[in-house]
Amino acid sequence: MKVKIAHLYYDLMNLYGEQGNIIALKESLKNQNIETEIDLLSIGDDINFKDYDIFYIGTGSKESLLLTLEDIKKYTKEIKSAIKGGKVFISTGNSHELFGKSLTYNNTEYDGLNLFPYYSREANERITGECTMHYDNLEDNIIGFQNRASLIQIDNNHLFTLIKGDADNKKSTYEGYTENNFYGTYLIGPLLIRNPHLTDYIVKKLLEEKGMKFHENKDTPLYRAYLEYNKNFPN
Repeated sequence: MKVKIAHLYYDLMNLYGEQGNIIALKESLKNQNIETEIDLLSIGDDINFKDYDIFYIGTGSKESLLLTLEDIKKYTKEIKSAIKGGKVFISTGNSHELFGKSLTYNNTEYDGLNLFPYYSREANERITGECTMHYDNLEDNIIGFQNRASLIQIDNNHLFTLIKGDADNKKSTYEGYTENNFYGTYLIGPLLIRNPHLTDYIVKKLLEEKGMKFHENKDTPLYRAYLEYNKNFPN
């Protein structure tokens, strides 16, 4: 079996070296003896969303985000169908703003893909720092870093519950959005490198939906790094 991964807008939305999330997915699948094929896709490419099992998009500058928004809109129907069909979408940093109703930057409101009922706006100050989150489907906490210039209003389908750091906005105690196999969060780090248990959860769910067994293996450098971090910086 081969799992095909699409790294969307890899050149525009890779501000913090988030190709590490692709590496984490590849390693998790390799531990299951599953081959991966990774395509780097961006403006000018003809993307067939039926061809892939996993889609990943990272964070970018404000300018890159708006360039990506302009291009990705032509795929709205295909993305909606892919998400409804259970394809895995992982969106880290400000890229998950693209999938909501609207984005506001420089006092200008831009229509999003309108796939999910949330909206974002530029913050008055930059939000940075280490974060710890709880994810209902996992026993161990989620760790990551935020470096963003926007706030987001999400009223349901929360991905994480805040333990330490920053939530979606100043009034919220939640962070991120999830629906079907869509995972959207401001957390970077890269997220999947720092949280191998989350990576394995996503991969396990994908394999089980394909009728395959997942074989757990926590004796890896990434798991050891996660445990070491939590030992040195307990929550």
